[in-house]
Amino acid sequence: MKVRTLFGVCTFLTLILLIVPVGAVGTATIHGAIYEWDTFEPLENVLIEVNSTPPQSIVAKYGVYSLDLAPGDYVIVATYYTGNSLVASAQESITITDDGDYIIDLLLLPSYENEDLEDAEIANLSEAFEADSQLIEEDAEISDLTYVAVLLIFFVLVLSAYVYSNKKGANEGSLVNTSSDWVNDATLQDGSLSVDVKEDGRVGTITDDSETIDTITKAEPPVLPDDLQEVLDIVIANGGRITQKDLRGKLRYSEAKVSLIVSDLENRGLVDKFKKGRGNIIIIPEDKK
Repeated sequence: MKVRTLFGVCTFLTLILLIVPVGAVGTATIHGAIYEWDTFEPLENVLIEVNSTPPQSIVAKYGVYSLDLAPGDYVIVATYYTGNSLVASAQESITITDDGDYIIDLLLLPSYENEDLEDAEIANLSEAFEADSQLIEEDAEISDLTYVAVLLIFFVLVLSAYVYSNKKGANEGSLVNTSSDWVNDATLQDGSLSVDVKEDGRVGTITDDSETIDTITKAEPPVLPDDLQEVLDIVIANGGRITQKDLRGKLRYSEAKVSLIVSDLENRGLVDKFKKGRGNIIIIPEDKK
């Protein structure tokens, strides 16, 4: 009788020891929805795999899944296939510390693992890319050379205009001086009238045998070419001050010709040109207004 009682007690304790650890460990439920990356709509027929022991895998028929896992570290992998081609996939790591519900939603992103190209196609793509790069470099070199050529032509034109303006001014000055010297000593044939011309070109005194006539006659200003006069009139009409960019917009001439005209006017002393930022300001001098 005592032996039977002792055997029963031992059996009861053994059952308790076998049951308690299983109940203490427990399991957790991991569940969630599976979404497509571009529409955020639930994606059906997605394969869900987890590296449990043993590994588990299910097919999420309606865009939702559910797994029962013991505490531990796991990686959940979701893949979506069209035929035999992998279209989208997602991977999520999770650590389970105790039982309960874990909500893990998965967003599947596009996968390009199966879009392999043959070696010949890759080689053709590389050659095409290199050819395009070479063409781009050649175009850039041609553009640089064109830019330099335009700058050189513009510089030559400006320099030519400057030299021409200086030469023309010098010729006009020498002609005025010669005329002044001639007029200073000019006397009518009968000796009754002489004209005194001052250094600035103004007629000073006219003398004859009977009387002296004082005059304050200014020399007539030189006649400007039509294009120079047009530019000068625009600057005056604008209050005696205008940017070269605005001046260019009011003319039918090219930018190069406008620059030459402004330089010519500046050499004649009719305008002043000042640099401001990346442009110029054209101003009528106070003594010319």
